[in-house]
Amino acid sequence: MYGFSLGSRHSHKLLGMLELRPDRTGTVESGGVRVHWYEVGPESANVTVVYVHGFNIAAPEFVFQVEALRGQSIRQLLIDVRGHGNTGYCSPELLTIDNAADDVAAVLRARGVRGPVVVVGHSLGGPVSLSLMRRYAGEFEWAGSVQISSAVEPFAMQGMPQVLAGPIGHALEWVVARTPHFAEGVRRAVTRSLAPVLALGFYFRPMPYDVIRFHADMIQQTPLATYAGYFDDLLDHSELEAGDVLADLPGYILVGDRDHVTPVSQSARLWELWPRAFVQVLPDSGHMPPLDAPGAVTAAIERVIALGVRERAVGSFDNV
Repeated sequence: MYGFSLGSRHSHKLLGMLELRPDRTGTVESGGVRVHWYEVGPESANVTVVYVHGFNIAAPEFVFQVEALRGQSIRQLLIDVRGHGNTGYCSPELLTIDNAADDVAAVLRARGVRGPVVVVGHSLGGPVSLSLMRRYAGEFEWAGSVQISSAVEPFAMQGMPQVLAGPIGHALEWVVARTPHFAEGVRRAVTRSLAPVLALGFYFRPMPYDVIRFHADMIQQTPLATYAGYFDDLLDHSELEAGDVLADLPGYILVGDRDHVTPVSQSARLWELWPRAFVQVLPDSGHMPPLDAPGAVTAAIERVIALGVRERAVGSFDNV
């Protein structure tokens, strides 16, 4: 769980909202990894929303969206993909975008998901969710998608992730490979004080300290091996072939106008492959719309649910 005891000077109302409260939770085996999942809403719901979180954070980043949709007849599934959150440490050689997509598919399968599925992906969760939809189109009934700060080209081609291709990325890989225990100890010591600073760098509007601390806690819990493990795949992985499955789906593309990690140009490239999607550039938003523009993200999910369900209802009627 991600909750905090920050003292009386902080907003206790907001603090309560920053705790993911699942109705059910558990783990499932996926490629030798025990993957942690959370579920909210009735298992019998006709529509499922599956959330795929960003790099170096975890599933609870979608807490505002989950709470906004709680109480509706919607099943919500959140997954801590390998190397993140309560799934925790994973050997670096197993950390790839496709393997993370397999984690999500394993949870959907284990939870017996049937009927329309709306896929929400943020940051790293963008290409992971696109890999999921592209590679499992024959198994699940995709009803639409919301792509937030996403990318279809290799992550390091544009924006801040270019540092992964440079000496910093190579040095980090070297340290992890040769001194894993020492490196992890350094990470814990350093991120205890630096994580709030790192988190703050993603925001370009005044944010409650509770949100920054919430974000920082997810960063702090991410093992150092996770950074090194995904580096190579982030440099090379492309989801340009996802255009085939996206062509028939309603969707939303959301990106902050001040996102320097996956800049607007990456979302524009996605839109070229998915012209039927709505595109919204969020003013004064950085790389964390689920936390700094939560209402816009929730509205996009609700609209895609409505469009996806309506299209399937019309299609079913036409086929009678």
